[in-house]
Amino acid sequence: MSRRSHLEPDKADFRLGRLAVREHLLTEEQLQEALLEQAREMAPGRLHRQLGLVLVSLGFLTVKNLAYLLVEQEKLRTRSQ
Repeated sequence: MSRRSHLEPDKADFRLGRLAVREHLLTEEQLQEALLEQAREMAPGRLHRQLGLVLVSLGFLTVKNLAYLLVEQEKLRTRSQ
């Protein structure tokens, strides 16, 4: 069994919602509400909106906040490779 170093980011760390909560741009409750909204929109054969767009449409994030989070998300992914 391999153990992950405490320095290695977990894949969940890359998720936009987790990152927004960690950066104090979003509450856990807001994240859960947005995830429920995203799930409600899903229908067979239909594309769903990305979480960031749901968060902006609900007014939980600004477009500027979303842009910042996407940059930070990419930095995390790049560092983990």
